[in-house]
Amino acid sequence: MPDRRKAYTLYRAVAVAALAAGLAACGDLPETGTEVTPPVPLSPAAGEIPEDTFMATATITEDGLDPDLFAGRIGTAFELVIEGDGTEHILLIEEMVGETTIAPEGSTSIAFTIEGEPGISDIFLDGEMAGTFERLIAGGIDDT
Repeated sequence: MPDRRKAYTLYRAVAVAALAAGLAACGDLPETGTEVTPPVPLSPAAGEIPEDTFMATATITEDGLDPDLFAGRIGTAFELVIEGDGTEHILLIEEMVGETTIAPEGSTSIAFTIEGEPGISDIFLDGEMAGTFERLIAGGIDDT
């Protein structure tokens, strides 16, 4: 009986390693941020403070944001820090963040709670599409 447990454990470890390697080979994965504590202040429209808070940074480029793909679980707090490029900009994330001024110099922090149904929200900078934010179900994947 003990040999079966060892074989099962080894099989499971190999399966997890293969899955991780496959995901890494997929290429451009969304920036899901780094967990930070304590939780960041939330937008005025937000309800209760989520337990998990994540933070990601981006810079403004000629093509939009770098990186331009972000993701997070619905119900978690997210803080997006945008580095200014010398010009004032207006950022909007569909269904989550209203028009927000990005300072020309230094960093602008945008804190919000990820809300809505699983799916993609476009990120606009000065009315032009600059990136995307994927809203994930609690398990970490969308249901599409």
